[in-house]
Amino acid sequence: MSLQKFLVAGMLVIPLVSSGAPSAHIQIKPVEVLQDRQAVMNHFRALGYRAHGNVDRAMSEGERSKGRSFPTFSSSFSVGSATYPFTMVGFPPKSGRSTEIKTLIIPLRMNFVFFGANFDVSHSFDPGPAVTNITNSPLYLPARFPNGTGQFVDQMQRAAFWNQMDEEHKWHVYMDEPRVAPTVNIEVTPATGTLMQDTAGNFMGDVLFDFIDSQAQTILQLLEVGPDTLPIFVTDNVTAQALGYHTAYPVSDGEGGTHVQTFIYTSWLDPAVVPPIFADVSTFNHELAEWTNDPFTNNLVPDWNFPPPTDPLASCSFNPLLEVGDPQGNGPTYPDFPAIEVPVGHVTYHLQQLVLWQWFADQIPSSAFGGWYTFPSPGSLKVPAVYCP
Repeated sequence: MSLQKFLVAGMLVIPLVSSGAPSAHIQIKPVEVLQDRQAVMNHFRALGYRAHGNVDRAMSEGERSKGRSFPTFSSSFSVGSATYPFTMVGFPPKSGRSTEIKTLIIPLRMNFVFFGANFDVSHSFDPGPAVTNITNSPLYLPARFPNGTGQFVDQMQRAAFWNQMDEEHKWHVYMDEPRVAPTVNIEVTPATGTLMQDTAGNFMGDVLFDFIDSQAQTILQLLEVGPDTLPIFVTDNVTAQALGYHTAYPVSDGEGGTHVQTFIYTSWLDPAVVPPIFADVSTFNHELAEWTNDPFTNNLVPDWNFPPPTDPLASCSFNPLLEVGDPQGNGPTYPDFPAIEVPVGHVTYHLQQLVLWQWFADQIPSSAFGGWYTFPSPGSLKVPAVYCP
C-alpha cells in the first residue's frame, strides 16, 4: 500500500478533529495546571519508561534463521551457575560486518479536543519540530563521544563489544538515513487523555498507554513496513502514560504464518519547557538503545538493584530484562545521573546515561572498551550491578 493510499485509509481509521459540539457522553475534564518546575519534574518522572510485549526466544531465533528481519546475533553470559542468552541487533561482532538499521519515523499530530469546564479548550501538538530535531540529532548524525566520533548507538555498541569484534574493529551498527511518513492526525478526548499547562501557559498532553499502542498497531496494518525496518512513532510534548516504550509482538503474515513486529514510541519534550533529563532526544536515545540491545524484549538478566549502591534510595528494580536505559534513568536514583550534553552543529542535545550489558553480567573487570560499564559517560558507574536479595 502506498503512502498516498495510507493517507486516505488513515483518515478512515484514525479519528480526526471535528468542528462540531461534543457529544453528551464526553466527560468534563479541566486543564490541569502544573504549578512550578518541580511539579513538571514530578509529572514526567512519575511516567517513566516501559518495555511492552515480547516474543519467546524460539520465535525470535526463527526470525533470524529465516533472514527476513533486521540482522541480529546471539550470545550469552553467565552469573554464578546460571547462563543468560541474549539477542541483539547487528551482525556478529567477530564478523566485522556493518549493519545499517532502516527506520521509518511516523509523526503523530495529537489533537486534544473538548477539554475545560465548558468543553471549549482544544490544542493540537504539531510533531514537525520533534521530527526535525530527532533526525538532526546524534542518534542519526555523527557526534563526539569518549571512544570516538560517530552515531550514538554505534559508538555505544562498539564500546560494549570492542574486545569481542574483528581485529581491525570494522564492526558497526549504523542508523540509516530515516524515512519520514506523512503525519497522522489523532483525536484525543477527555476519555483518552489529559491536557495540562505550566504556569507560563505551555501545553503538555498525556494519553492512555493502551490508546497509543492500539493506534500504532492500526497504523502499521496500513503501512508497508518491511520486516527489516524499525517504525518509530513520535509525538511532540505529548506522552502516553510513559515517556516512551519499545515493543515486540507476533502478527499474521497473511499467508498462514506469523512474523515479529517491533516498534518504538517516543515522546519529544521541548528543552525550553522541561528539565534536561527529559528534554529533546533523551527518551529516544533511551528507547533506541534498549531496542538495539533487546529488540524482542526477551533478554533476561538477574534482578538488579538501582545504582549506585551508595545511594540510600537504591532498591530492587524487580526488572529481569536487559533494559540498558532503566538502571540510570528509570528509578528512584535517577537524579544521580544527569543528562549528558552532546552538541551537533549549533544544537545541544540531551542524552540519558545508559549501562552496557557487562553491567548486568557481574564482569570484573568489564570486557568493554576501557573496562566501562556505562555510556556515554564512562565514569558514572565503576562497579557492576548489585543483585536483589
